[in-house]
Amino acid sequence: MCRFQNSKIASFLRDSLFFENIDNISFLLLVLTIISTGFCQSGIIGSFAMLFSLSCIFKGFVKKNESAEVSFVNKILIVYFLFVIISALGASLFKLSLYGILKTFVYAAFYFSAVYFLSVNRNKILPTVITIAGMVSFEGIIGVLQNVSHVQEIATWQDQSALTDPTRAISRAYGTLKPYNPNLLAGYIVAGISSVFALCGISYLNKNKKMTLVFGAMFLLLAFSIFVTGSRGGYLGLFGILAVIFFYCFRLIKKRFGGFSKIKTQYKAIIASVIVFFLGTICLVPSFLERFLSIFSFRNDSSISFRMNVYEACYQMFLDNKFLGIGVGNKNFREIYGLYMRTGFDALGSYCTPLEIAVESGIFALICFMAFIILVCTKCYKYTQNEYYPPFNRFLVFSVLLTITGVMFHGLFDTIFFRPQVQIIFWTNIAIFHALVIKRSKLRKIRTLRVI
Repeated sequence: MCRFQNSKIASFLRDSLFFENIDNISFLLLVLTIISTGFCQSGIIGSFAMLFSLSCIFKGFVKKNESAEVSFVNKILIVYFLFVIISALGASLFKLSLYGILKTFVYAAFYFSAVYFLSVNRNKILPTVITIAGMVSFEGIIGVLQNVSHVQEIATWQDQSALTDPTRAISRAYGTLKPYNPNLLAGYIVAGISSVFALCGISYLNKNKKMTLVFGAMFLLLAFSIFVTGSRGGYLGLFGILAVIFFYCFRLIKKRFGGFSKIKTQYKAIIASVIVFFLGTICLVPSFLERFLSIFSFRNDSSISFRMNVYEACYQMFLDNKFLGIGVGNKNFREIYGLYMRTGFDALGSYCTPLEIAVESGIFALICFMAFIILVCTKCYKYTQNEYYPPFNRFLVFSVLLTITGVMFHGLFDTIFFRPQVQIIFWTNIAIFHALVIKRSKLRKIRTLRVI
C-alpha cells in the first residue's frame, strides 16, 4: 500500500479534482445513505452504503502518509465478524447463507469506513447527527399523523381477542420505512431518538433557549410516536433510554447540587413535567395502557405466545449448533427453523437479537459481540464522567450510549436490529463514539466540535 501511495498513479490521482473533493463526496454519500433508510428498499440502502465505503477505501489507498490503525475495540468486532463468516462458510445450506454474508460484509464495510471518515473529518460529526435527527423526526411526525388518521393496517398487527374492549386497539403507525412494519418504525426511532436528545443538550450548552425547546419538544414527540407504533419491544427500548437519562440526571444533581431538593425550581418543574408526560401517555390513553399491560399476558396474548414457541425452537437449534451456529441470514434461518418449529408457527427470525446471533453464528460470536457492546458502553460512561473532555463531545458520546441501550433493550424481544435501517443508524453512532473517544484519547490536544 505504501508503494502504491508513492507511485506516479497515486500522485496523479491526488492532484485530480475528484480527489480534492473526496471528503465532500464521501460525506454526501453518507448523508444519502442515512436519508435512504427512510424511503428505500434494502438493496438501495446497501448500494449507497457501499458507494460510501468505496469512496473511503479509495481515499485510504491514495492518501499519502495516512494509515488506518485498528483499535482494541474494533479488533473484538473483527473477531465477531470472522466467527460470522466461518459459521456461514461451514453452513449446511451455504448458498442461502451466502446472502447473509454479503449483508454482513456491507454492514462491516460501512462501519469501518464511517470510523475512518469521521475520525479524520470530525467537523462532519455534528452534521451527521443532525441528519439522523432530521430523518428520525420526519418518521416520528409521519407516525403520529398515521395514528391520528387511523391508517389502515397492512397486516394483523394486534391480537384484538385479548383486548377487554376492541375499540382500544391501537391504529399502529409504520411510517415510510420499507417494508412497512410498526416494529421497524419503533426500532428506527429508538435507534435515532438519542440524536435529537444530543442536539437538545448542545443547544442548552450554547444557551439557545429557543432551539432547546424545539429539540426538547421533538424528543417528547418521538417518544409519543414510539407509543403509537404499538411495538412492545419499542416500549422497552424507550424505557431503557429514559432509565439511563434519569440515572445520569439524578447522579448529576447529587454531584453538583447535593440533592434534588437543592436544585432550581425550574429544573424541578422540567423533570416533573417529563415524568408526568410519560405516565400520562400510558395511563390516560386506554389503547396505550392496554397495549403496555399486554406485555405481562404471556400465553394469553397470541403474539407473545407465538414468540415463546419460537424461542423454544431456536434454543433447541442453538443447542444442536452451539459452537458455529447454522449460518447467517434469514433465508438460511427459515430453512433450518422448519425442522424445529411447531406446526403453524413459521418465523423469519428468533425475535431476540442475542439468541439470533447465537443460533446463526454460535456461542463464540455471541461472546465477542456482547464483549464489544459492554466495552463500548463502559468507555462511553467513563468519557461522559470525565470533565476534562468538552461538554459538547460528552453529550454526543452520551447519545451514543442511549442508542446502544435502546437498541439492545428492544432487541431482547425483536430482531429488527438486523434490518439495514437500524443497522445504518446504529453503526454510524458507534463510529461517532470511536472518532470521539478512541481517537481523541490518543491526541494531546482536544478540540471542541463546532456546535449549533
